[in-house]
Amino acid sequence: MIEQEIARFVKEARYEDFPEEVVHQAKICLLDLVGAACAGATALPGHVVTEIIEEAGGSPQSVLIGRKERVPALSAALGNGLYAHGLEFDDLHRKSILRPGSPIIPAALAAAEKIGASGKDLITAIIVGYEVGIRIAEAMTPSHYQYWHTTGTCGTFAAAVAAGKALNLDEDQLMYAIGHAGTQAAGLMELHYSPEGMISKPLHASKAAQNGLFSAMLAAGGYTSTKTMLTGEKGFLRVFAPKAKMEKIVEGIGTDYKIMQISFRLYASTRHTHAGIDLALRLRENNIKPEDIELLRIQTYGVARDLVGEPFPENIYEAKFSLPFCVSTALVYGHVGLEDFTEERLHDPVLEELMSHCTVEIDPLLDAHYPDKWAAKLNVILRNGTVVHEQTDFPKGDPENKVSLNELHTKFRRLSSMLLPPSKIEAWLGQIMKVETFDNIYDMWEI
Repeated sequence: MIEQEIARFVKEARYEDFPEEVVHQAKICLLDLVGAACAGATALPGHVVTEIIEEAGGSPQSVLIGRKERVPALSAALGNGLYAHGLEFDDLHRKSILRPGSPIIPAALAAAEKIGASGKDLITAIIVGYEVGIRIAEAMTPSHYQYWHTTGTCGTFAAAVAAGKALNLDEDQLMYAIGHAGTQAAGLMELHYSPEGMISKPLHASKAAQNGLFSAMLAAGGYTSTKTMLTGEKGFLRVFAPKAKMEKIVEGIGTDYKIMQISFRLYASTRHTHAGIDLALRLRENNIKPEDIELLRIQTYGVARDLVGEPFPENIYEAKFSLPFCVSTALVYGHVGLEDFTEERLHDPVLEELMSHCTVEIDPLLDAHYPDKWAAKLNVILRNGTVVHEQTDFPKGDPENKVSLNELHTKFRRLSSMLLPPSKIEAWLGQIMKVETFDNIYDMWEI
């Protein structure tokens, strides 16, 4: 039974058995998540959720990023998951279309802090969460993504097993946690098609983190559930993705570590825009100016055309999901950071003019290779008649087009500076990168 194989893998996983590069990657994922959460805590959704958490109060169990006072573990998972996903800087697993870090790490961290687990325990929980959650999502991709946001649905299972590992659940309890997770997993894609709805998207990661932790805590307390939530006749896989390839979930589990396939982001927009941004920056490096462009033809895969193909966004959150806006911004300003998503930029006449020359089309060949590749082409016709072609299969940050450790440290410093003083930024960076040395993860935050 697949659920039992998952539970056995999670229960038996030991820090000492992981390859060195897998442990290092888990620490990078943790650092990247904390940086993204620092920035996300400063945005409107972060403020709203923080206020709700602080009003509710409760036992001081776990860290809420950027807050001095600790909060109940469930609240920490909720808040940190929302912060991490809020500004589109969290990591991605390309083939599964899953943003694993934002549900998994807040759940694992809150669970580990709640019981005073070690840094090695936290790293182990993160690795098994990525391993299981990505495999479940891969088994359901791409049909599941047509209606369901994988981070909200599959992310709940990932968070449950990560938290379950941190809480040291046995095999039966882990299967019960999976059962509880399945009946709480949600996240509909409808909000992607509404300017007002986009702002609620971070709730998918947020609730996945909280519900995953809650599932593990229920199981730890003796609350049972079905043991066939994934594969049962009316279980998650059959209902949410009838064409799911169930065997992919346990194929190679614990040997071909999925965490090594993570993509990291350097731009403050959805990953579906990043290939186009890379190409626009390449055009800029070649001294192609916006006023020289007669037609900017963007070709990509079908999901990107449907989700991010529209120009002229109506608000900042919609702008993050507009390929013409992001490509135009990269070409005009040379970067696509948080400073580029403002009310002023929404009405920038230079961007509006360039977007009016953009088209977004589906390229059948690129579409055939999705989600293995999140690719794009730019075909530019200049006013002097010159035609320029650019293409990339792997945006910056993919395993095939890696960002350096120095670039990720720079990203952490930039994002965390929105919330933390310089002294704490450097201290946290150092502490996180040696997380395995802490006997109690609580101590990682102390300076």
